[in-house]
Amino acid sequence: MNALLNVRDLHVRYPLGRSFTSFPGSKPSFVDVVHGVSLEINRGETTAIVGESGSGKTTLAMALCGLAPVFGGEVRFDGVRLEPGRNNMLNPDRKRVALMFQDPVGSLNPRMTVRKSLAEPFRIHRADALDPDREALRLLSMVGLGEDFADRYPHQLSGGQARRIGVARALALRPDILIADEPTAGLDVSIQGEVLNLLARLQQEMGLGILIITHNLNIVRHVADQMAIMYLGRFIEQGNSQQIFSQPCHPYTAALLAANPSPDPDAQPKQIELLGDVPSLLQRPPGCEFHTRCPQARPSCSSSFPDATTGPGNQVFNCFFPMG
Repeated sequence: MNALLNVRDLHVRYPLGRSFTSFPGSKPSFVDVVHGVSLEINRGETTAIVGESGSGKTTLAMALCGLAPVFGGEVRFDGVRLEPGRNNMLNPDRKRVALMFQDPVGSLNPRMTVRKSLAEPFRIHRADALDPDREALRLLSMVGLGEDFADRYPHQLSGGQARRIGVARALALRPDILIADEPTAGLDVSIQGEVLNLLARLQQEMGLGILIITHNLNIVRHVADQMAIMYLGRFIEQGNSQQIFSQPCHPYTAALLAANPSPDPDAQPKQIELLGDVPSLLQRPPGCEFHTRCPQARPSCSSSFPDATTGPGNQVFNCFFPMG
């Protein structure tokens, strides 16, 4: 089966202001936020990207939607290579790739009613054959909201209701891929379940490929078919979610999973202590970039970056001394 979205060695680079480059011995005048990422997303499957804040997850999502500049690499959508256009941004078919923003209320225009927000995609893409008002009501029904929500403004919505509006707007033009950036952030547990069940139902009905960006590992465990762990703009381990949860290979992956609270009150926590702080993207450590924090690091880790290795569960990782 050919992947719906195929990403190979993607780089996203931003220029730096003069204040970062005017000192003697300063680094190059750019910063690599996404550094050589490869990824596949299939129809009807859910892929999750996890990692600490600042690791480049949202920037990757923005690049795949054509909202962040692409410095290098290749992206193919449904077999067709996407070419960088204006400002070096990818130009995907906007109707086929949709993005749910991290802040559901902030992503809505405060001066527009829900009706107008849901009708806007049809106006922008000139879907003249459709009645935008009727489509807005259909979308509200699709996400389990009544018609009375159509004339509300964003400040009149709860967090869960705003999330549902975000889902409705993202799926208005029936995309093939939905990128959901922290779809459950700030929601009560019960509301989180409602949003995830909604996405699962719509995925089954529409055959969506879903890319979820999240810090919530419990969500990843239950909804993601594949997962990728990101550190300083790189994927350091990726593969089948259940396999990675049961047998992580990279020490960073193991540390993230060990820090995740267990619902079992009798479970004995298995903590893995990480050293120091996350390095700056402006001063990437040499060799394996995780060696400055890794409890298993050895002198050779600082000399070269490890090649990709296939683990016992067919997950791919980059580490000289994987977990036993």
